[in-house]
Amino acid sequence: MTSRVKHPDDSGAALVLALVFITVVAVVIATVLSFADTSIRTTVNLRDQAAEAAAADGAAQIAINDLRRGTFKGADGDCFGDRKPSRPLPNFYQASSGSAYSAYVTCDVDKAKSAASSVAINAANKPGSAVLTLGSSTEEGINLKVSGNGTLKVHGSIVSNSNITVSQGTLQTNASVSARTACTGTITSVPARNCNTGKTTVDPDYPAPTTTPTLRAVPTCSARGKVVEFSAGLYTDLASLNGLTDGTSCKGGTLWFHPGTYYFDFGGEWLIDSGAVVAGTPTTPLADGKAPTIPGSCQTPIPPNPIPAGGWTQPGPDAGVQFVFGGASRIRVKAAQVEICGTYSKTSPPLAVYGLKTPVGSGSATVPAQSGCITSVPYSSGCAVIKTDNSPNSRLYIQGTTYVPKAVLDISLNNLTGQVFRYGVIARGLFITPTGSADLTGAVIEVPDDSPGSDLRTVVNLKVYVCPGAATCSAADIAFRLQATVGIVDRSDTPVAGKREITVYNWSVQR
Repeated sequence: MTSRVKHPDDSGAALVLALVFITVVAVVIATVLSFADTSIRTTVNLRDQAAEAAAADGAAQIAINDLRRGTFKGADGDCFGDRKPSRPLPNFYQASSGSAYSAYVTCDVDKAKSAASSVAINAANKPGSAVLTLGSSTEEGINLKVSGNGTLKVHGSIVSNSNITVSQGTLQTNASVSARTACTGTITSVPARNCNTGKTTVDPDYPAPTTTPTLRAVPTCSARGKVVEFSAGLYTDLASLNGLTDGTSCKGGTLWFHPGTYYFDFGGEWLIDSGAVVAGTPTTPLADGKAPTIPGSCQTPIPPNPIPAGGWTQPGPDAGVQFVFGGASRIRVKAAQVEICGTYSKTSPPLAVYGLKTPVGSGSATVPAQSGCITSVPYSSGCAVIKTDNSPNSRLYIQGTTYVPKAVLDISLNNLTGQVFRYGVIARGLFITPTGSADLTGAVIEVPDDSPGSDLRTVVNLKVYVCPGAATCSAADIAFRLQATVGIVDRSDTPVAGKREITVYNWSVQR
């Protein structure tokens, strides 16, 4: 029997090929599924990022619209009104899926990029002279004695209805000087002084306030260092006023006179010998136990000179006060600091201090014209409506026009005193006696130069924080998602809600 050899065939190859195919397909499917999973995850992440970006964008737009519709003018911590530096937006944005988003927007003023506005100043709303004295030719008009032979500077013209006496030092102005009678001492002006003119000066005759006097009780002080708040009206209780400022029960306190018209008819001298007086809208909130910074405690009707590094925010309407003196009422500033801010107007000077020439009011609330020792002639036999001494702690700043045509001002300046009267002085007589250490580097009395006025530009930095799926949100919850730099321009004297010009300088989404 012959044996046969069985030759190999390919019958097992199909199985191998099938296994290879299955393996390759499995690898491909796994890879595809991996890519699909990554793609889905990426899509979800991108969708979440897009939702956060959209929420941040929407929150910024809401904040900008709030700025457009508000009257914020650059004060720190007040972007959204009522001293609010931030804008919470709970559950304000709903993405296509998932929970709603909350946001939180903060606002900081960029003082370096902001530009202070300048108000319109012209003959309609400023005195014609920095100093105008109206006393008769038989008494002193202007009397200056500068210890140490220093120079007292005035910005604006000087006019006296009688004489000008500089017994020591120099009186200097950048404008003209004229006097009805003689001038003595060193006086420098442009052009040279013109004295013995024989011409009678004219009282600008600013009208008395029309606000009806309402009798007020003097508020009490519960402890030292307190802020004591006054409301506009008529004050006649001299004993209570002196009790607040005599350096005992309320020593170191701050008397805050809210904006409005104040009438004084207490028939004597109010001695302010302790603490501070802030009259007008404060530039920063006043606090117990914290002395205000004077000057600079209240909003001035014109930009300060010089303008501080942080710029100047023009106050709104009726932001200042008017102190109206009747009868023999007067004040003396001793070891205290006083700042009185008037209210800007397009049509009249910002009268901060006013001496009555005729009575105002009626019945028990009648305030008489200035009289008694206030109007006694000569001044040596009378008294000044405002008098300061040279105490090292004494400061007086009147940010507005002082109009007391029947009264005398007697001002001593010391080493802490800079500019005292801004926007002009009209008085019967003016006596100034700076000490040798008085700060006389700038103008002590000024009337501002004419100005057409300019726009106010406020630049703010907005930061937007987004909190997905949270009912509330704050800056501490998550890193911010958007930052924007926004400029606000106001064309009028005061911001008009809804008509402010908004410019976005920078818009940066954070990743």
